[in-house]
Amino acid sequence: MRNYIFCFLSSILLSLSWPVVGFSFLIFFAFVPLLFVLQGFENNYDKSGLKVFLFSFLTFLIFNILTTYWVYYATLFGAITAFFINSLLMSFVFYLFHKAKKILGKRLGYLSLIIFWISMEYLHLNWDLSWPWLTLGNCFSESIYLINWYEYTGVLGGSMWILLANVLIFSLINDFKNKKKISAIFLILFVPILASQLISKKNKDLFISTKKIVIVQPNVDPYIDKFSLGYQQQLKDFIDLAKTKIDSTTDLLIGPETALLESLWESKIEYSYSLKELGNLQKKFPKLNILLGATTFKRFNSIDDISSTARQIRTQDLWYDVYNSAIFISNLGKIDIYHKVKLVPGAEKIPFPSLLNNISSLSVDLGGVSGSLGSDNYLNVFSLDTLKLLPLICYESIFGDLNKSKDFELMCIITNDGWWKNTSGYKQHFSYAKLRAIEQRKSIIRCANTGQSGVIDMHGRVIAFADWNEKVAIDVEVSSNNIKTFYNEFGDYIGRISSFTSSIFLLLMFVKVKVKL
Repeated sequence: MRNYIFCFLSSILLSLSWPVVGFSFLIFFAFVPLLFVLQGFENNYDKSGLKVFLFSFLTFLIFNILTTYWVYYATLFGAITAFFINSLLMSFVFYLFHKAKKILGKRLGYLSLIIFWISMEYLHLNWDLSWPWLTLGNCFSESIYLINWYEYTGVLGGSMWILLANVLIFSLINDFKNKKKISAIFLILFVPILASQLISKKNKDLFISTKKIVIVQPNVDPYIDKFSLGYQQQLKDFIDLAKTKIDSTTDLLIGPETALLESLWESKIEYSYSLKELGNLQKKFPKLNILLGATTFKRFNSIDDISSTARQIRTQDLWYDVYNSAIFISNLGKIDIYHKVKLVPGAEKIPFPSLLNNISSLSVDLGGVSGSLGSDNYLNVFSLDTLKLLPLICYESIFGDLNKSKDFELMCIITNDGWWKNTSGYKQHFSYAKLRAIEQRKSIIRCANTGQSGVIDMHGRVIAFADWNEKVAIDVEVSSNNIKTFYNEFGDYIGRISSFTSSIFLLLMFVKVKVKL
Protein backbone atom coordinates (compact mmCIF):
# COMPACT_ATOMS: atom_id res chain seq x y z
CA MET A 1 0.00 0.00 0.00
CA ARG A 2 2.88 2.36 0.81
CA ASN A 3 4.21 2.07 -2.74
CA TYR A 4 0.83 2.91 -4.26
CA ILE A 5 0.45 5.95 -1.99
CA PHE A 6 3.92 7.23 -2.93
CA CYS A 7 3.25 6.73 -6.65
CA PHE A 8 -0.03 8.61 -6.34
CA LEU A 9 1.76 11.39 -4.43
CA SER A 10 4.32 11.80 -7.23
CA SER A 11 1.47 11.94 -9.78
CA ILE A 12 -0.33 14.65 -7.82
CA LEU A 13 2.81 16.73 -7.28
CA LEU A 14 3.67 16.55 -10.99
CA SER A 15 0.12 17.51 -11.96
CA LEU A 16 -0.14 20.40 -9.49
CA SER A 17 3.15 21.83 -10.75
CA TRP A 18 1.84 22.00 -14.31
CA PRO A 19 0.42 25.08 -16.03
CA VAL A 20 -2.02 26.53 -15.48
CA VAL A 21 -2.43 25.43 -11.87
CA GLY A 22 0.66 27.46 -11.10
CA PHE A 23 2.48 25.65 -8.24
CA SER A 24 5.59 25.14 -10.35
CA PHE A 25 7.93 24.86 -7.32
CA LEU A 26 6.39 21.45 -6.55
CA ILE A 27 8.19 20.01 -9.57
CA PHE A 28 11.52 20.17 -7.71
CA PHE A 29 10.56 17.24 -5.45
CA ALA A 30 7.70 15.64 -7.42
CA PHE A 31 9.83 12.61 -8.39
CA VAL A 32 11.09 12.01 -4.83
CA PRO A 33 8.22 9.74 -3.65
CA LEU A 34 8.60 7.58 -6.78
CA LEU A 35 12.37 7.35 -6.19
CA PHE A 36 11.67 6.02 -2.69
CA VAL A 37 9.39 3.37 -4.19
CA LEU A 38 12.16 2.27 -6.54
CA GLN A 39 14.73 2.34 -3.76
CA GLY A 40 12.73 -0.36 -2.02
CA PHE A 41 13.49 -2.74 -4.89
CA GLU A 42 17.28 -2.31 -4.78
CA ASN A 43 17.95 -5.43 -2.69
CA ASN A 44 16.17 -7.69 -5.16
CA TYR A 45 17.27 -6.41 -8.57
CA ASP A 46 16.79 -9.65 -10.47
CA LYS A 47 13.05 -9.84 -9.86
CA SER A 48 12.20 -6.17 -9.51
CA GLY A 49 12.44 -4.86 -13.10
CA LEU A 50 8.78 -5.50 -13.87
CA LYS A 51 7.68 -3.89 -10.59
CA VAL A 52 9.78 -0.81 -11.31
CA PHE A 53 8.17 -0.49 -14.71
CA LEU A 54 4.60 -1.05 -13.47
CA PHE A 55 4.78 1.36 -10.53
CA SER A 56 6.41 3.97 -12.78
CA PHE A 57 3.74 3.41 -15.43
CA LEU A 58 0.97 3.89 -12.86
CA THR A 59 2.57 7.16 -11.71
CA PHE A 60 2.96 8.61 -15.17
CA LEU A 61 -0.41 7.40 -16.44
CA ILE A 62 -2.17 9.34 -13.68
CA PHE A 63 0.05 12.36 -14.41
CA ASN A 64 -0.77 12.22 -18.12
CA ILE A 65 -4.50 11.88 -17.57
CA LEU A 66 -4.69 14.71 -15.03
CA THR A 67 -2.73 17.17 -17.19
CA THR A 68 -3.86 16.30 -20.74
CA TYR A 69 -7.36 14.86 -20.17
CA TRP A 70 -8.72 17.54 -22.53
CA VAL A 71 -7.42 15.68 -25.60
CA TYR A 72 -10.46 13.44 -25.10
CA TYR A 73 -12.77 16.22 -26.33
CA ALA A 74 -11.13 16.11 -29.76
CA THR A 75 -10.49 12.37 -30.04
CA LEU A 76 -10.95 9.51 -27.58
CA PHE A 77 -8.63 7.26 -29.60
CA GLY A 78 -5.96 9.96 -29.72
CA ALA A 79 -6.24 10.62 -25.98
CA ILE A 80 -5.86 6.96 -25.04
CA THR A 81 -2.92 6.59 -27.44
CA ALA A 82 -1.19 9.71 -26.06
CA PHE A 83 -1.69 8.64 -22.44
CA PHE A 84 -0.36 5.14 -23.13
CA ILE A 85 2.67 6.00 -25.27
CA ASN A 86 3.76 8.92 -23.10
CA SER A 87 3.47 6.85 -19.93
CA LEU A 88 5.28 3.96 -21.61
CA LEU A 89 8.25 6.13 -22.59
CA MET A 90 8.51 7.76 -19.18
CA SER A 91 8.31 4.39 -17.42
CA PHE A 92 10.94 2.86 -19.69
CA VAL A 93 13.36 5.61 -18.62
CA PHE A 94 12.93 4.56 -14.99
CA TYR A 95 13.33 0.93 -15.93
CA LEU A 96 16.65 1.72 -17.64
CA PHE A 97 17.66 3.83 -14.64
CA HIS A 98 16.94 0.86 -12.35
CA LYS A 99 19.13 -1.40 -14.49
CA ALA A 100 21.89 1.22 -14.72
CA LYS A 101 22.08 1.48 -10.94
CA LYS A 102 22.70 -2.24 -10.69
CA ILE A 103 25.24 -2.45 -13.48
CA LEU A 104 27.08 0.90 -13.22
CA GLY A 105 26.61 1.74 -9.56
CA LYS A 106 24.43 4.33 -7.84
CA ARG A 107 26.38 7.44 -8.77
CA LEU A 108 26.37 6.75 -12.50
CA GLY A 109 22.89 5.26 -12.16
CA TYR A 110 21.36 8.53 -10.95
CA LEU A 111 23.26 10.44 -13.63
CA SER A 112 21.81 8.04 -16.18
CA LEU A 113 18.28 8.91 -15.00
CA ILE A 114 18.83 12.54 -16.03
CA ILE A 115 20.50 11.61 -19.31
CA PHE A 116 17.93 8.96 -20.28
CA TRP A 117 14.98 11.23 -19.46
CA ILE A 118 16.25 14.16 -21.52
CA SER A 119 17.03 11.77 -24.38
CA MET A 120 13.44 10.53 -24.19
CA GLU A 121 12.13 14.10 -24.33
CA TYR A 122 14.38 14.83 -27.30
CA LEU A 123 13.07 11.73 -29.07
CA HIS A 124 9.52 12.90 -28.32
CA LEU A 125 10.30 16.16 -30.09
CA ASN A 126 11.51 14.49 -33.27
CA TRP A 127 9.81 11.19 -34.10
CA ASP A 128 6.55 10.32 -35.85
CA LEU A 129 4.60 10.00 -32.59
CA SER A 130 5.84 13.34 -31.31
CA TRP A 131 3.92 14.57 -28.26
CA PRO A 132 6.22 16.88 -26.24
CA TRP A 133 3.39 18.57 -24.33
CA LEU A 134 4.70 17.21 -21.02
CA THR A 135 8.37 18.06 -21.50
CA LEU A 136 9.35 18.89 -17.92
CA GLY A 137 10.81 22.30 -18.79
CA ASN A 138 7.37 23.42 -19.98
CA CYS A 139 6.13 23.56 -16.40
CA PHE A 140 7.67 27.01 -15.81
CA SER A 141 5.62 28.78 -18.47
CA GLU A 142 3.64 30.52 -15.71
CA SER A 143 6.82 31.31 -13.73
CA ILE A 144 8.84 33.08 -16.40
CA TYR A 145 10.89 35.04 -13.84
CA LEU A 146 12.67 31.73 -13.08
CA ILE A 147 13.75 30.82 -16.59
CA ASN A 148 15.08 33.80 -18.53
CA TRP A 149 18.14 31.60 -19.18
CA TYR A 150 16.00 29.51 -21.59
CA GLU A 151 17.43 31.79 -24.28
CA TYR A 152 20.60 29.69 -23.83
CA THR A 153 19.20 26.22 -23.14
CA GLY A 154 15.57 25.98 -24.28
CA VAL A 155 13.07 23.92 -22.27
CA LEU A 156 15.40 20.90 -22.08
CA GLY A 157 17.62 22.99 -19.83
CA GLY A 158 14.63 23.31 -17.53
CA SER A 159 14.14 19.54 -17.61
CA MET A 160 17.76 19.02 -16.57
CA TRP A 161 17.35 21.53 -13.73
CA ILE A 162 14.24 19.73 -12.43
CA LEU A 163 15.73 16.25 -12.57
CA LEU A 164 18.99 17.29 -10.92
CA ALA A 165 17.08 19.00 -8.10
CA ASN A 166 14.92 15.91 -7.51
CA VAL A 167 17.91 13.58 -7.40
CA LEU A 168 19.78 15.83 -4.95
CA ILE A 169 16.75 16.33 -2.68
CA PHE A 170 16.15 12.57 -2.64
CA SER A 171 19.81 12.02 -1.80
CA LEU A 172 19.67 14.63 0.98
CA ILE A 173 16.63 12.99 2.59
CA ASN A 174 18.60 9.73 2.70
CA ASP A 175 21.57 11.51 4.25
CA PHE A 176 20.12 14.57 5.95
CA LYS A 177 23.28 15.51 7.87
CA ASN A 178 25.46 15.85 4.77
CA LYS A 179 26.32 19.55 4.57
CA LYS A 180 27.83 19.20 1.09
CA LYS A 181 24.52 17.98 -0.26
CA ILE A 182 22.68 20.87 1.39
CA SER A 183 25.09 23.32 -0.27
CA ALA A 184 24.70 21.56 -3.62
CA ILE A 185 20.90 21.75 -3.47
CA PHE A 186 21.07 25.43 -2.54
CA LEU A 187 23.31 26.15 -5.52
CA ILE A 188 21.25 24.03 -7.94
CA LEU A 189 17.99 25.70 -6.92
CA PHE A 190 19.03 29.33 -6.56
CA VAL A 191 21.89 29.95 -9.01
CA PRO A 192 19.58 29.52 -12.05
CA ILE A 193 17.03 31.85 -10.44
CA LEU A 194 19.72 34.48 -9.82
CA ALA A 195 20.98 34.04 -13.39
CA SER A 196 17.42 34.55 -14.63
CA GLN A 197 17.17 37.90 -12.84
CA LEU A 198 20.52 39.09 -14.19
CA ILE A 199 19.63 38.09 -17.76
CA SER A 200 16.27 39.84 -17.45
CA LYS A 201 18.00 43.10 -16.54
CA LYS A 202 20.48 42.71 -19.38
CA ASN A 203 17.69 42.36 -21.94
CA LYS A 204 15.79 45.47 -20.91
CA ASP A 205 17.69 47.72 -23.32
CA LEU A 206 17.31 45.66 -26.50
CA PHE A 207 16.82 47.67 -29.67
CA ILE A 208 13.25 47.48 -30.89
CA SER A 209 10.93 48.82 -33.57
CA THR A 210 7.15 48.62 -33.54
CA LYS A 211 4.28 47.60 -35.82
CA LYS A 212 0.58 48.24 -35.37
CA ILE A 213 -1.30 44.94 -35.38
CA VAL A 214 -4.98 43.97 -35.34
CA ILE A 215 -5.84 40.47 -34.10
CA VAL A 216 -9.27 39.05 -34.91
CA GLN A 217 -10.68 36.30 -32.70
CA PRO A 218 -13.90 35.29 -34.55
CA ASN A 219 -15.03 32.75 -31.91
CA VAL A 220 -16.59 30.25 -34.33
CA ASP A 221 -17.57 26.93 -32.73
CA PRO A 222 -15.38 24.30 -34.46
CA TYR A 223 -17.90 21.51 -33.90
CA ILE A 224 -21.12 23.29 -34.83
CA ASP A 225 -20.57 26.46 -36.87
CA LYS A 226 -17.11 26.09 -38.43
CA PHE A 227 -18.16 23.73 -41.21
CA SER A 228 -21.91 24.38 -41.28
CA LEU A 229 -21.93 28.13 -41.86
CA GLY A 230 -21.03 29.16 -45.39
CA TYR A 231 -17.46 30.29 -45.98
CA GLN A 232 -18.71 33.56 -47.47
CA GLN A 233 -20.64 34.46 -44.34
CA GLN A 234 -17.73 33.58 -42.08
CA LEU A 235 -15.39 35.73 -44.14
CA LYS A 236 -17.85 38.63 -44.05
CA ASP A 237 -18.12 38.34 -40.27
CA PHE A 238 -14.33 38.26 -40.00
CA ILE A 239 -13.87 41.38 -42.15
CA ASP A 240 -16.66 43.27 -40.36
CA LEU A 241 -15.04 42.51 -37.01
CA ALA A 242 -11.62 43.55 -38.30
CA LYS A 243 -12.98 46.88 -39.55
CA THR A 244 -13.89 47.87 -35.99
CA LYS A 245 -10.15 48.20 -35.22
CA ILE A 246 -8.36 48.71 -38.55
CA ASP A 247 -7.34 52.21 -39.59
CA SER A 248 -4.94 53.77 -42.06
CA THR A 249 -1.95 53.14 -39.77
CA THR A 250 -2.53 49.38 -39.30
CA ASP A 251 0.41 47.32 -40.56
CA LEU A 252 -0.93 43.77 -40.13
CA LEU A 253 -4.27 42.01 -39.76
CA ILE A 254 -4.13 38.48 -38.34
CA GLY A 255 -6.77 35.75 -38.39
CA PRO A 256 -6.66 32.26 -36.84
CA GLU A 257 -5.88 28.81 -38.22
CA THR A 258 -8.36 27.72 -40.96
CA ALA A 259 -10.01 31.15 -40.89
CA LEU A 260 -10.77 30.71 -44.60
CA LEU A 261 -13.08 27.75 -45.31
CA GLU A 262 -13.17 28.08 -49.07
CA SER A 263 -11.42 25.28 -50.99
CA LEU A 264 -8.31 27.10 -52.16
CA TRP A 265 -6.29 25.63 -55.03
CA GLU A 266 -2.86 27.22 -54.83
CA SER A 267 -2.37 27.43 -58.59
CA LYS A 268 -5.29 29.86 -58.90
CA ILE A 269 -5.62 31.17 -55.37
CA GLU A 270 -5.64 34.82 -56.45
CA TYR A 271 -8.94 34.22 -58.28
CA SER A 272 -10.76 32.80 -55.26
CA TYR A 273 -13.66 34.62 -53.65
CA SER A 274 -11.84 34.87 -50.29
CA LEU A 275 -8.67 36.42 -51.66
CA LYS A 276 -10.62 38.91 -53.76
CA GLU A 277 -12.62 40.05 -50.72
CA LEU A 278 -9.45 40.46 -48.68
CA GLY A 279 -7.91 42.36 -51.58
CA ASN A 280 -10.89 44.72 -51.54
CA LEU A 281 -10.24 45.34 -47.83
CA GLN A 282 -6.63 46.23 -48.61
CA LYS A 283 -7.77 48.75 -51.23
CA LYS A 284 -9.49 50.67 -48.44
CA PHE A 285 -6.42 50.41 -46.22
CA PRO A 286 -3.36 50.49 -48.54
CA LYS A 287 -0.83 49.96 -45.74
CA LEU A 288 -2.49 46.72 -44.61
CA ASN A 289 -0.84 43.29 -44.77
CA ILE A 290 -2.94 40.21 -43.97
CA LEU A 291 -2.00 36.86 -42.42
CA LEU A 292 -4.52 34.09 -41.74
CA GLY A 293 -4.98 30.33 -41.95
CA ALA A 294 -6.61 28.14 -44.58
CA THR A 295 -6.73 24.63 -45.96
CA THR A 296 -5.07 24.73 -49.37
CA PHE A 297 -4.79 22.22 -52.21
CA LYS A 298 -1.86 21.73 -54.58
CA ARG A 299 -2.12 19.71 -57.78
CA PHE A 300 0.78 17.62 -59.08
CA ASN A 301 1.40 18.07 -62.78
CA SER A 302 3.14 14.72 -63.15
CA ILE A 303 2.75 11.37 -61.42
CA ASP A 304 6.55 11.38 -61.02
CA ASP A 305 6.27 14.42 -58.72
CA ILE A 306 3.66 13.11 -56.28
CA SER A 307 4.45 13.00 -52.58
CA SER A 308 3.88 10.19 -50.08
CA THR A 309 0.79 12.01 -48.79
CA ALA A 310 -0.77 12.68 -52.21
CA ARG A 311 -4.45 11.88 -52.77
CA GLN A 312 -6.13 10.90 -56.00
CA ILE A 313 -9.35 11.88 -57.71
CA ARG A 314 -9.71 8.73 -59.75
CA THR A 315 -12.41 10.03 -62.07
CA GLN A 316 -10.01 12.74 -63.27
CA ASP A 317 -6.71 10.91 -62.74
CA LEU A 318 -5.65 13.91 -60.66
CA TRP A 319 -3.17 13.78 -57.78
CA TYR A 320 -3.02 16.52 -55.17
CA ASP A 321 -1.86 17.31 -51.65
CA VAL A 322 -3.79 19.02 -48.86
CA TYR A 323 -2.04 21.46 -46.53
CA ASN A 324 -2.73 23.26 -43.29
CA SER A 325 -1.49 26.63 -44.48
CA ALA A 326 -0.80 30.19 -43.45
CA ILE A 327 -1.54 32.70 -46.22
CA PHE A 328 0.19 36.07 -46.27
CA ILE A 329 -1.09 38.85 -48.52
CA SER A 330 1.30 41.78 -48.63
CA ASN A 331 0.16 45.37 -49.08
CA LEU A 332 1.61 45.13 -52.58
CA GLY A 333 -0.75 42.26 -53.44
CA LYS A 334 1.86 39.49 -53.35
CA ILE A 335 0.53 36.17 -51.99
CA ASP A 336 2.83 33.89 -50.04
CA ILE A 337 1.90 30.50 -48.57
CA TYR A 338 3.46 28.54 -45.71
CA HIS A 339 2.64 24.85 -45.23
CA LYS A 340 2.60 23.60 -41.65
CA VAL A 341 5.71 21.52 -40.90
CA LYS A 342 4.94 19.86 -37.55
CA LEU A 343 1.71 17.94 -38.08
CA VAL A 344 -0.37 16.51 -35.24
CA PRO A 345 0.06 12.70 -35.07
CA GLY A 346 -3.24 10.92 -35.67
CA ALA A 347 -5.03 14.10 -36.71
CA GLU A 348 -2.96 15.63 -39.51
CA LYS A 349 -0.66 12.73 -40.27
CA ILE A 350 -0.65 8.98 -39.84
CA PRO A 351 2.59 8.05 -38.02
CA PHE A 352 4.70 5.28 -39.50
CA PRO A 353 2.40 5.15 -42.57
CA SER A 354 3.73 1.84 -43.88
CA LEU A 355 2.48 0.21 -40.66
CA LEU A 356 -0.46 2.33 -39.55
CA ASN A 357 -2.02 3.69 -42.73
CA ASN A 358 -5.11 1.52 -42.19
CA ILE A 359 -6.09 3.43 -39.02
CA SER A 360 -6.69 6.69 -40.90
CA SER A 361 -10.41 6.25 -40.34
CA LEU A 362 -9.78 6.78 -36.61
CA SER A 363 -8.08 10.14 -37.11
CA VAL A 364 -9.91 13.26 -35.98
CA ASP A 365 -10.83 16.02 -38.42
CA LEU A 366 -9.26 19.22 -37.07
CA GLY A 367 -9.49 21.36 -40.14
CA GLY A 368 -11.96 20.07 -42.68
CA VAL A 369 -9.76 17.28 -44.00
CA SER A 370 -8.65 14.16 -42.12
CA GLY A 371 -5.77 11.77 -42.77
CA SER A 372 -2.18 12.69 -43.59
CA LEU A 373 -1.68 16.25 -44.82
CA GLY A 374 1.18 17.40 -46.98
CA SER A 375 4.25 19.20 -45.64
CA ASP A 376 7.23 20.93 -47.25
CA ASN A 377 9.47 20.25 -44.22
CA TYR A 378 10.85 23.79 -43.99
CA LEU A 379 9.78 27.02 -42.34
CA ASN A 380 8.84 30.03 -44.38
CA VAL A 381 9.38 33.65 -43.39
CA PHE A 382 7.02 36.36 -44.59
CA SER A 383 8.21 39.89 -45.40
CA LEU A 384 6.20 42.49 -43.53
CA ASP A 385 7.61 45.51 -45.31
CA THR A 386 11.28 45.33 -44.20
CA LEU A 387 10.51 43.08 -41.23
CA LYS A 388 10.76 39.27 -41.28
CA LEU A 389 7.72 37.53 -39.75
CA LEU A 390 7.90 33.85 -38.77
CA PRO A 391 4.50 32.08 -38.82
CA LEU A 392 3.76 29.01 -36.68
CA ILE A 393 0.53 27.03 -36.95
CA CYS A 394 -1.03 25.61 -33.77
CA TYR A 395 0.95 22.53 -32.64
CA GLU A 396 4.20 23.96 -34.04
CA SER A 397 4.39 26.43 -31.16
CA ILE A 398 5.33 23.54 -28.82
CA PHE A 399 8.67 23.06 -30.64
CA GLY A 400 11.42 25.53 -29.80
CA ASP A 401 14.08 23.86 -31.96
CA LEU A 402 11.84 24.31 -35.01
CA ASN A 403 13.12 27.87 -35.32
CA LYS A 404 16.83 26.98 -35.17
CA SER A 405 19.06 29.28 -37.22
CA LYS A 406 16.11 31.19 -38.72
CA ASP A 407 16.44 34.95 -39.22
CA PHE A 408 13.30 36.80 -38.18
CA GLU A 409 12.24 39.79 -36.09
CA LEU A 410 8.72 38.83 -35.06
CA MET A 411 6.75 35.59 -34.47
CA CYS A 412 3.10 34.82 -35.05
CA ILE A 413 1.07 31.81 -33.88
CA ILE A 414 -2.28 31.08 -35.49
CA THR A 415 -4.36 28.32 -33.95
CA ASN A 416 -7.81 26.88 -33.36
CA ASP A 417 -7.94 25.62 -29.78
CA GLY A 418 -11.71 25.24 -29.67
CA TRP A 419 -11.47 21.47 -30.18
CA TRP A 420 -10.59 21.07 -26.50
CA LYS A 421 -13.58 23.09 -25.25
CA ASN A 422 -13.30 25.12 -22.04
CA THR A 423 -10.51 23.10 -20.39
CA SER A 424 -6.92 23.67 -19.35
CA GLY A 425 -5.75 22.62 -22.84
CA TYR A 426 -6.05 26.00 -24.54
CA LYS A 427 -4.66 27.73 -21.44
CA GLN A 428 -1.56 25.53 -21.47
CA HIS A 429 -1.15 26.15 -25.20
CA PHE A 430 -1.23 29.92 -24.72
CA SER A 431 1.12 29.66 -21.75
CA TYR A 432 3.72 27.66 -23.70
CA ALA A 433 4.04 30.54 -26.18
CA LYS A 434 5.80 32.49 -23.43
CA LEU A 435 8.60 29.91 -23.55
CA ARG A 436 9.08 30.50 -27.27
CA ALA A 437 9.27 34.26 -26.66
CA ILE A 438 12.05 33.83 -24.09
CA GLU A 439 13.98 31.23 -26.13
CA GLN A 440 14.04 33.49 -29.18
CA ARG A 441 13.78 36.91 -27.44
CA LYS A 442 11.03 37.83 -29.87
CA SER A 443 7.55 39.21 -29.41
CA ILE A 444 4.79 36.77 -30.31
CA ILE A 445 1.40 37.61 -31.77
CA ARG A 446 -1.08 34.83 -31.04
CA CYS A 447 -4.43 34.53 -32.79
CA ALA A 448 -6.82 31.73 -31.77
CA ASN A 449 -10.28 31.10 -33.19
CA THR A 450 -12.03 30.77 -29.82
CA GLY A 451 -9.24 32.13 -27.60
CA GLN A 452 -6.91 32.74 -26.04
CA SER A 453 -5.37 35.39 -28.28
CA GLY A 454 -2.94 38.18 -27.50
CA VAL A 455 0.60 39.48 -27.63
CA ILE A 456 3.55 38.26 -25.58
CA ASP A 457 6.66 40.42 -25.44
CA MET A 458 10.24 39.22 -25.69
CA HIS A 459 10.42 38.76 -21.90
CA GLY A 460 7.43 36.39 -21.88
CA ARG A 461 5.01 38.98 -20.50
CA VAL A 462 1.45 39.22 -21.81
CA ILE A 463 0.81 42.78 -23.04
CA ALA A 464 -2.52 42.22 -24.85
CA PHE A 465 -5.09 39.54 -24.26
CA ALA A 466 -8.45 38.20 -25.48
CA ASP A 467 -9.93 35.46 -23.32
CA TRP A 468 -11.75 32.27 -24.20
CA ASN A 469 -15.15 32.49 -25.91
CA GLU A 470 -14.85 36.17 -26.85
CA LYS A 471 -15.72 37.48 -30.29
CA VAL A 472 -13.33 40.37 -30.42
CA ALA A 473 -10.73 42.32 -32.37
CA ILE A 474 -7.81 43.89 -30.52
CA ASP A 475 -5.33 46.44 -31.80
CA VAL A 476 -1.89 46.74 -30.28
CA GLU A 477 1.58 48.01 -31.06
CA VAL A 478 4.06 45.13 -31.12
CA SER A 479 7.81 45.45 -30.71
CA SER A 480 10.35 43.60 -32.84
CA ASN A 481 14.12 43.13 -32.79
CA ASN A 482 16.87 41.49 -34.81
CA ILE A 483 18.89 39.83 -32.04
CA LYS A 484 19.76 36.15 -32.28
CA THR A 485 19.88 34.06 -29.12
CA PHE A 486 22.28 31.23 -28.34
CA TYR A 487 19.35 28.82 -28.42
CA ASN A 488 18.26 30.08 -31.83
CA GLU A 489 21.74 29.33 -33.11
CA PHE A 490 22.21 25.86 -31.60
CA GLY A 491 18.69 24.60 -30.85
CA ASP A 492 18.21 21.52 -28.64
CA TYR A 493 21.92 20.81 -28.23
CA ILE A 494 21.22 19.50 -24.71
CA GLY A 495 18.99 16.82 -26.24
CA ARG A 496 21.58 15.88 -28.84
CA ILE A 497 24.37 15.64 -26.26
CA SER A 498 22.14 13.60 -23.93
CA SER A 499 21.19 11.22 -26.73
CA PHE A 500 24.84 10.63 -27.56
CA THR A 501 25.69 10.14 -23.88
CA SER A 502 22.74 7.74 -23.48
CA SER A 503 24.12 5.55 -26.24
CA ILE A 504 27.47 5.43 -24.39
CA PHE A 505 25.72 4.48 -21.13
CA LEU A 506 23.75 1.72 -22.86
CA LEU A 507 26.87 0.40 -24.57
CA LEU A 508 28.77 0.44 -21.27
CA MET A 509 25.91 -1.43 -19.57
CA PHE A 510 25.86 -4.01 -22.36
CA VAL A 511 29.63 -4.57 -22.18
CA LYS A 512 29.65 -4.90 -18.38
CA VAL A 513 26.85 -7.49 -18.46
CA LYS A 514 28.65 -9.50 -21.16
CA VAL A 515 31.96 -9.38 -19.30
CA LYS A 516 30.29 -10.72 -16.13
CA LEU A 517 28.76 -13.55 -18.14
